[in-house]
Amino acid sequence: MPKGGSALLAQADPELRREVESLLIEQASGQFLDRPAIRNAPHLLADSTVAGPVSDARLGPYRIECKLGEGGMGEVFRAVDTRLGRSVAIKTTHEHFSARFEREARAIAYLNHPNICILYDVGANYLVMELVEGETIAALLQKGPLSVEEAILYARQIVAALKAAHEKGIIHRDLKPGNIMIGKTGVKVLDFGLAKSGFWPDGARGELASTRGEFKRARRHFG
Repeated sequence: MPKGGSALLAQADPELRREVESLLIEQASGQFLDRPAIRNAPHLLADSTVAGPVSDARLGPYRIECKLGEGGMGEVFRAVDTRLGRSVAIKTTHEHFSARFEREARAIAYLNHPNICILYDVGANYLVMELVEGETIAALLQKGPLSVEEAILYARQIVAALKAAHEKGIIHRDLKPGNIMIGKTGVKVLDFGLAKSGFWPDGARGELASTRGEFKRARRHFG
């Protein structure tokens, strides 16, 4: 703490003092940067309010409603953009400014296709994306096999999304039933976090997964 900081802190509002002391402890332990932005947001943003561990937390103009899911790389929350009254999905990362997260933001922002999830906004450790109401193909397959008509319809839309990405030099590299959402308007391909582009410096040709590999995985699930 800077010289004289303790005296100033002693004069501060008790609630503010507790917040500052908590942050100082985390900083000293090296844990501060390990927490996702969504967890730090209530402390870092002036307009933040928290009525619970997740619900009603604020991240800038976004009001967090609930957690939708969690994976190895981060968490996904349902939120509302209070400026537009629009429901969105906020994806956070456990890694501070990770290369993977930045790659996902660039990949999605570079694409504009009805079968690819729309990116609305990007923060330090989070993405604000289109909220797709529906189920993943993985969830649908747990209930039983798809009909031939459904499989053909979804496959065509998946191919259209991948074709649009490939035309921009972007390959998904993590295509699987869990990353394909079926919403009201049809297929939405999610999570370009492993995307590599032939146009970007980190997209070496040898690292790119082939289109053939993606379709082999899809074929196993569609039959």
